[in-house]
Amino acid sequence: MKTTWSIPICIIAVIGLVMHTAAPVSGAELTIAGRPLSINGFIQQEAALGVDNSKFHGRNVSNYSTIQLEWEYKITDSISLYGINRLFGDLAYSMHDDRNWFQRANHTKAQHTHARHNMEWEWNRYDREWEVFRELYFDIFTESFHFRIGKQQIVWGESDGLRLMDCINPQDMRREFNLRDSDEGYEYTRIPLWMIKATYFPKFEPLGIRDLQLEFIINPGNPKINRLELYEAEGGVWATEEPNLPWGVRVTVEDKPHTKTSLDHFEYAFRLIGNWNEWLFTLNAYYGYQQENTYYLEPTGPSLVSPGWDRSFLSLNFHKHYALRRLVGFTLNKELTAIRFRKTTSPVLRVEALYEFNKPFCYEGKHVGDMAWTGLNPAYKDHRKFKDQIRFMVGFDWQIYIRPLNQRESFFFSAQFFMFYIRDKNGEYVNAPFYFKNNIKPQMLPPLPPARGSKYVDPWRIHQTQKYVSFLVNTYYDNKRIMPQVLFLCDLNESAYGLKAKINFNYGSHWRPEIGFMGWWGDHNTGKSMGLFQKNRQVYAKIKYQF
Repeated sequence: MKTTWSIPICIIAVIGLVMHTAAPVSGAELTIAGRPLSINGFIQQEAALGVDNSKFHGRNVSNYSTIQLEWEYKITDSISLYGINRLFGDLAYSMHDDRNWFQRANHTKAQHTHARHNMEWEWNRYDREWEVFRELYFDIFTESFHFRIGKQQIVWGESDGLRLMDCINPQDMRREFNLRDSDEGYEYTRIPLWMIKATYFPKFEPLGIRDLQLEFIINPGNPKINRLELYEAEGGVWATEEPNLPWGVRVTVEDKPHTKTSLDHFEYAFRLIGNWNEWLFTLNAYYGYQQENTYYLEPTGPSLVSPGWDRSFLSLNFHKHYALRRLVGFTLNKELTAIRFRKTTSPVLRVEALYEFNKPFCYEGKHVGDMAWTGLNPAYKDHRKFKDQIRFMVGFDWQIYIRPLNQRESFFFSAQFFMFYIRDKNGEYVNAPFYFKNNIKPQMLPPLPPARGSKYVDPWRIHQTQKYVSFLVNTYYDNKRIMPQVLFLCDLNESAYGLKAKINFNYGSHWRPEIGFMGWWGDHNTGKSMGLFQKNRQVYAKIKYQF
């Protein structure tokens, strides 16, 4: 316990010193051993109420507390040490621990919850005390190279709402799925990794390409995956629903993450950056492991349940695997100066595209109802398929004045269209094990798998072509002190969508209040697409003090 709390106590003490010595604006400049140390940070408290939901409507579902300290120490003129220390926790676990609704939300009939251990405090799991060091790296500059060595975030791509080319760091989606900061560049939920990044500046212009850079990234054997707590026993209030299975049947999934550091687990990435005739472009390549929730399930065989905590007598058992991920792609960014609206600004075209080799998918069989992924259908030996997938995004950003709505400031519009395409798709692929309709839960369905075309079967099918759109708009009022913003996401295949609307208030140099709404809509009964997270609808308020 002393080791666990020593680091947070030291950070809080430093924050107190900074706040005491800080200038009226923000941050502090100190000197240690004759070298400058710059420090700034913030303290933030959030609270959210569930809305439009039968489970958590009117309930205080979260009380997030954040203390963050950002600092940089200039060791020499060419070497610096940079760090972000963050303490993050949810006080709801302490405030509502003895309330029946919160206990029900964090327990299941099958087993006691792991939510408090996983989610109450950020350092409870994964890297333990190292979670407090959100980023910690050395920057080393030479005439032609820049080296960044340590725990860091590496930002690729330019899309909002959905990540596409931004594939280096995994993402923490345990709480509000990807609405939490997808409109702010994922800085809050991207999971930093211990990596080495080397950037080379050639200082020549082949074929008229200006600002040429060559970037090489290596993760020395410690890959990680996205954090998404599946099932109520893992993530409590924020978790997805239990699988839709017949009475008496349970699914048990054992995660098989990468736990050992070895040459087999090294991850590599390469990017070429340049400017050709005002077309800003990158060429990208990545070799590593799957991070997304596109894992595949390996059936290990059914077993009898003993004791039957939740009246279940049969368990369908799986190992969850994250296979290799190999992709190449590019991004483009160009201001279209030939297009102008009322002689103001021009739109900016943004493009991201990638080709991924041998992406894993859970295999359903030739027809819906074959359930090859369960391993229970003797007609199928394959429970997964590996197929190439193409993903791309086309987006437009545009600053436009709409005088009737805002006399002084422009509106920023960002519209994006995404398409994912699976090459040579044969048969049906599904996001197992979300499979049956809700009305199957109270019924017994022997044998498994059910007959083809059964009225009980409604799988979360992965379409050969998946289409999404997003739209973001914001503006400023009262001399840039008030900023309303709306982000809209839509899954066109499943008619599911998400919405985040917020208002930031920027009065003074320190205080930054924010109010907003986040919500998902979809087919909740079957757990398809964004319907898994309908119970996460909420209104929230934040108060941040910057120093």
